Amino acid sequence: MAAPSTRDRSISVLDAGSIHNISSGQVVVDLQTAVKELVENSLDAGATTIDVRFKDYGLDSFEVVDNGSGIPPQDYDYIALKHHTSKLASFTDLQSVTTFGFRGEALSSLCALADSVSVTTATAADAPVGTVIDFERTGKLKSKKAKAARQRGTTVTVSGLFKPLPVRRKELERNAKREYAKALSLLHAYALVPCAHENKGVRLTVFNHPAQGSKSVQVRTDGTPSTRASVSAIWGPKALEHLVDLDLAFPVEPEAAVLRRLGRAQDDERANEVKVKGLISKFAVGCGRNGTDRQFFFVNGRPCAPSKVQKAFNEVYRSFNATQSPFVIADFILPTDSCDINVSPDKRTILLHSENNLVQALKVCTRARVVSCAHRRVGCARGDVRALAIDVRRQPIPGSEQGRSGGDAAHANRQGEGSAVPARRG
Repeated sequence: MAAPSTRDRSISVLDAGSIHNISSGQVVVDLQTAVKELVENSLDAGATTIDVRFKDYGLDSFEVVDNGSGIPPQDYDYIALKHHTSKLASFTDLQSVTTFGFRGEALSSLCALADSVSVTTATAADAPVGTVIDFERTGKLKSKKAKAARQRGTTVTVSGLFKPLPVRRKELERNAKREYAKALSLLHAYALVPCAHENKGVRLTVFNHPAQGSKSVQVRTDGTPSTRASVSAIWGPKALEHLVDLDLAFPVEPEAAVLRRLGRAQDDERANEVKVKGLISKFAVGCGRNGTDRQFFFVNGRPCAPSKVQKAFNEVYRSFNATQSPFVIADFILPTDSCDINVSPDKRTILLHSENNLVQALKVCTRARVVSCAHRRVGCARGDVRALAIDVRRQPIPGSEQGRSGGDAAHANRQGEGSAVPARRG
């Protein structure tokens, strides 16, 4: 007998199981998202050592092992329940949240989308004995009685990703190596996070053990809180040959719509202070790359994909080096209420308030520094700068009535009217 047409059905509430499975499939859409969620949990727990272990490119299983704070016993019942989190108390906290996670969806979603999820954890008070916790598909606690040797920290093991979803599982099996490569590329960004954000270093090691073959190390950083050290560890010392420090500072005037959302008066002239730190290719011909495969962007240390910002960097770079794109690592440090991080399921889409003004200020600031450096011959020739460092906080703000065009700003720098700071040596 044929199923009744949807036109014949009345509106009714979905059962809890269907809601859980549907929403989980939106949170974890592929292998890289699943791994990302666990690595972010480790970083939020204050880990300084993180191991990511793939078995057969993640088809069999993957696990993340850290030396973070561990999970206290009173939280065992809640860690895999949907919308249970210790990182956020209310919606208004989103304006000041600094953790990677805040929705309480990661472990819950993985429970629904994998054959099994197991957590072994120990706090400083419990070590060297940890507790092994298993969960049901719904995220409810199944068992917490087993014990295992464990120093402080947490191990999360996910087996059989997407097996409850035959179509998605078949797609993963068909493209296993490609999906694994995407996960590895994203892990490169997280290897740079602590360095770009100038906090304590994190020793990140990534292993893969294929079904036919021996285990091999794919990524290994030594935990040094240095962007250069991480670049060298991931891509080799040669990758540093044509990189210079990126150190910019500039004001961004809020747009009228943003002022209304923030409850500030239209005549409020306070500008947001934005800093950009990281590394970028020298601007000389031959110092860039033939593609954009090594471009990493962060907002307050959070990896993201800001298309307009990326386009701005490439436009400025190609105005000096028309045939190449830069290797760039750029962390935008700005007030937490100047952006919205709750936009996409994977949190890699971030809305920047007054984005057009920010992009314009970035282009003016970057171009002015390169032109100024080349004009004054401060350790550079034909755009071969040793460091890209400038502070334009005293210059007019792009977007304001007093603001000048990019060409005017560059001219002002040539005349010595800017407030460029001395270049920082790499």
